[in-house]
Amino acid sequence: MYAIYTLKECWSSGLGPDLMALSLARLTELGHGEAGLWVLEANPRARRFYEKSGFALSGRTQAAEISGVSLPEVHYRMTLTQG
Repeated sequence: MYAIYTLKECWSSGLGPDLMALSLARLTELGHGEAGLWVLEANPRARRFYEKSGFALSGRTQAAEISGVSLPEVHYRMTLTQG
């Protein structure tokens, strides 16, 4: 999956946590031991969401090219538990 975005009208509706829970459950079902994602460094709302979801900064960084502009991204990771 490349990206998930929700409309502002859907913020704080519970849709994000539901999508995240389903995604993580499916990754676990498929036998993956870890999940990782990239987020723009200057997106505090998304970063808080991922941290609340159990992700932690991995220390990796990269630059994303968006409309010809280079923007810094940070990497988050989570160990998935097999249930």
